[in-house]
Amino acid sequence: MRHPHYPHMPGRGGGHDPKHGMTIVLAIVATFFGAPELFYHTVEYVGEFAASRYGHDLAPPAMIGWALLVAAFVYYSARITFNMALVSALLALATRLI
Repeated sequence: MRHPHYPHMPGRGGGHDPKHGMTIVLAIVATFFGAPELFYHTVEYVGEFAASRYGHDLAPPAMIGWALLVAAFVYYSARITFNMALVSALLALATRLI
Protein backbone atom coordinates (compact mmCIF):
# COMPACT_ATOMS: atom_id res chain seq x y z
CA MET A 1 0.00 0.00 0.00
CA ARG A 2 1.35 3.41 -0.94
CA HIS A 3 1.38 6.22 1.52
CA PRO A 4 -0.07 9.35 -0.15
CA HIS A 5 2.54 11.69 1.35
CA TYR A 6 5.58 9.49 0.65
CA PRO A 7 5.07 7.83 -2.74
CA HIS A 8 8.78 7.02 -3.31
CA MET A 9 9.67 5.41 -0.01
CA PRO A 10 11.47 2.07 -0.33
CA GLY A 11 9.22 -0.87 0.33
CA ARG A 12 6.08 1.06 -0.53
CA GLY A 13 5.88 0.25 -4.22
CA GLY A 14 7.82 3.34 -5.28
CA GLY A 15 11.41 3.25 -6.39
CA HIS A 16 14.12 5.26 -8.03
CA ASP A 17 13.28 6.86 -11.34
CA PRO A 18 16.43 6.95 -13.49
CA LYS A 19 14.96 9.72 -15.65
CA HIS A 20 14.63 11.93 -12.58
CA GLY A 21 18.26 11.39 -11.60
CA MET A 22 19.46 11.99 -15.14
CA THR A 23 17.58 15.29 -15.40
CA ILE A 24 19.16 16.48 -12.14
CA VAL A 25 22.69 15.58 -13.30
CA LEU A 26 22.17 17.23 -16.68
CA ALA A 27 20.72 20.34 -15.02
CA ILE A 28 23.74 20.59 -12.72
CA VAL A 29 26.09 20.34 -15.69
CA ALA A 30 24.09 22.98 -17.58
CA THR A 31 24.20 25.24 -14.53
CA PHE A 32 27.95 24.77 -14.17
CA PHE A 33 28.56 25.88 -17.75
CA GLY A 34 25.60 28.21 -18.38
CA ALA A 35 25.21 30.25 -15.20
CA PRO A 36 28.64 31.92 -15.34
CA GLU A 37 28.04 32.96 -18.96
CA LEU A 38 24.64 34.45 -18.20
CA PHE A 39 26.03 36.16 -15.10
CA TYR A 40 28.98 37.57 -17.06
CA HIS A 41 26.70 39.11 -19.69
CA THR A 42 24.32 40.69 -17.15
CA VAL A 43 26.57 41.61 -14.21
CA GLU A 44 27.46 45.10 -15.45
CA TYR A 45 23.84 46.11 -16.02
CA VAL A 46 22.68 44.73 -12.68
CA GLY A 47 25.58 46.37 -10.84
CA GLU A 48 24.85 49.78 -12.35
CA PHE A 49 21.13 49.38 -11.68
CA ALA A 50 21.67 48.40 -8.03
CA ALA A 51 24.18 51.22 -7.45
CA SER A 52 21.91 53.86 -8.99
CA ARG A 53 18.76 52.72 -7.17
CA TYR A 54 20.05 51.46 -3.83
CA GLY A 55 23.44 53.13 -3.44
CA HIS A 56 26.97 51.87 -3.75
CA ASP A 57 26.86 50.21 -0.33
CA LEU A 58 24.16 47.74 -1.38
CA ALA A 59 25.59 46.93 -4.80
CA PRO A 60 27.83 44.03 -3.63
CA PRO A 61 25.00 42.21 -1.79
CA ALA A 62 22.80 42.78 -4.84
CA MET A 63 25.47 41.14 -7.01
CA ILE A 64 25.59 38.10 -4.73
CA GLY A 65 21.80 37.87 -4.85
CA TRP A 66 21.88 38.21 -8.60
CA ALA A 67 24.42 35.38 -8.89
CA LEU A 68 22.17 33.11 -6.83
CA LEU A 69 19.11 34.05 -8.88
CA VAL A 70 20.93 33.37 -12.16
CA ALA A 71 22.13 29.98 -10.91
CA ALA A 72 18.63 29.02 -9.73
CA PHE A 73 17.06 30.17 -13.00
CA VAL A 74 19.52 28.22 -15.14
CA TYR A 75 19.19 25.10 -12.97
CA TYR A 76 15.39 24.96 -12.94
CA SER A 77 14.96 25.92 -16.58
CA ALA A 78 17.51 23.27 -17.58
CA ARG A 79 15.81 20.70 -15.37
CA ILE A 80 12.43 21.37 -16.95
CA THR A 81 13.90 21.33 -20.45
CA PHE A 82 15.83 18.08 -19.95
CA ASN A 83 12.82 16.45 -18.33
CA MET A 84 10.62 17.28 -21.33
CA ALA A 85 13.36 16.22 -23.76
CA LEU A 86 13.86 12.87 -22.05
CA VAL A 87 10.13 12.16 -21.92
CA SER A 88 9.82 13.03 -25.62
CA ALA A 89 12.80 10.85 -26.50
CA LEU A 90 11.43 7.92 -24.50
CA LEU A 91 8.00 8.28 -26.10
CA ALA A 92 9.57 8.40 -29.58
CA LEU A 93 11.60 5.30 -28.77
CA ALA A 94 8.55 3.49 -27.42
CA THR A 95 6.48 4.25 -30.50
CA ARG A 96 9.23 2.93 -32.79
CA LEU A 97 9.49 -0.30 -30.83
CA ILE A 98 5.77 -1.02 -30.96
